[in-house]
Amino acid sequence: MNIQAVKPELHTLTLSHLFHVSADHLFDAWTNPALVAQWFGPSGFTLPNAEIDLVVGGSYHFLMQPPEGDPIVHQGVYTVINRPKQLAFTWLLENQSCEGTEGLHCETLVTLDFIEKGQKTELVVTHEGLPTKQSAEAHNFGWASSLDCLEEVIA
Repeated sequence: MNIQAVKPELHTLTLSHLFHVSADHLFDAWTNPALVAQWFGPSGFTLPNAEIDLVVGGSYHFLMQPPEGDPIVHQGVYTVINRPKQLAFTWLLENQSCEGTEGLHCETLVTLDFIEKGQKTELVVTHEGLPTKQSAEAHNFGWASSLDCLEEVIA
């Protein structure tokens, strides 16, 4: 029998959002657990627990509660902390019910670029290594909705 190793097709999504705050303020919204708990997750979701060890190699652990169903854990490790220009962290997908991810285990990478534009900051979110097209589409929705929630909190 001939068995071939197949490399999975990985997907990347990129979103951009302009915020009317400084890069420092926006960076804080991503790195201060009390602030993250106010906005993280798609509309209708809550974040009852946010733990952040903000050092390279430090971890984060978010417990996100959807409107219905079991909580979802988001966790990973910080790989880049360049205040206030860039933040990068791994994003562990494990036993999540997110479309295109259910039953899969993989580590992805999220990079946040904070680009100052006068009194505003453009945030570019790049999420790499998503295992399926459906997972990329579902995460695109989740990130876009989360950024809208962030806009409401920091406005």
